Amino acid sequence: MERHLQARTWRDIQRLVPSEIDTVILPVGTVEAHGASCIGTDNYIPDSIADGIADDTNALIAPIVNHGITRSLYSYPGSTTIDPKTFIRYLMDILKSFQRSKFKNVIILNGHGGNNNALKDVVRMGNHKYGLNVAALHWWQMCEELTREHFGESGGHAGLDENAMVMAINPKFGFPEQYSDDMVYTFAPGADVYPIPGTILTYRSDAGKPRFDNLESSKEYHKKVTAKVSEFAQFVLKRWREAGL
Repeated sequence: MERHLQARTWRDIQRLVPSEIDTVILPVGTVEAHGASCIGTDNYIPDSIADGIADDTNALIAPIVNHGITRSLYSYPGSTTIDPKTFIRYLMDILKSFQRSKFKNVIILNGHGGNNNALKDVVRMGNHKYGLNVAALHWWQMCEELTREHFGESGGHAGLDENAMVMAINPKFGFPEQYSDDMVYTFAPGADVYPIPGTILTYRSDAGKPRFDNLESSKEYHKKVTAKVSEFAQFVLKRWREAGL
C-alpha cells in the first residue's frame, strides 16, 4: 500500500480517513552541520523511520518538515534555523489541517534535539486545541540503551548513532575522508559556547565518535532503532484506542 500522503489523491484520503486509517506520521528535522555526515542527517533519519513503521501502525506519512530550530551549530555553513514561535505556529497549522482531514492520531517523528522543547508545546496544544492524540518521538533518546547495547558505548550529535543511521540509509551520506578527531567537541560542564567549537558533539571524551568501517553493523542498528520506535508507537496507539480517545 502506498503510505506517502502526498502520493495519494484527495479522493483516496476521503475514502481512507478515518474509516480505514486514522493515523498520520509527521517527520520533523532540520538542516545543520553534522561533522563528517551530510547536513540533512536530521531529516533523512526520521523520514526513513517513518517508512519503516507506517505499515505496523497503519499510518500515512506526511511530507517532512525539514527546517527546524538550529541553535549552537547555526553559524556553520549550510545550517538553517526557524524562530521557535514560527516553528510552533507552522506545526500547529499542519495539525489543524490533519484534523480537518479527519485524522485522529498524529505521530511526530523528530530527528533533531533543538526541536524538543517546541514539540512539547505542539503536542500539548494539538491535543487541547484540536482534540488530536499527538505523540512526539525523539528516536535517539528512546534508543539510548539500545545504542549502548549495540555499540558498547553511547552516541552523540553526528556521533556513532546518528552516523550509523544515516550511513545505513545511504553510505554516500557519510564522508570518512573528511573526518578528523579535531571535529569532535565533548560537552564541558559549566560552559555555554556559541557556536560550539566542533560539529561532532559527545558527552564523554572516550565515547560517541562516528565509525565508518562496518556498514552491516549500521544497517542492523537502523533495523533495531526502527523496531524500537515502531513498538512504542504501536503501544501508544493501542492505549489511545482502548481508552476510546
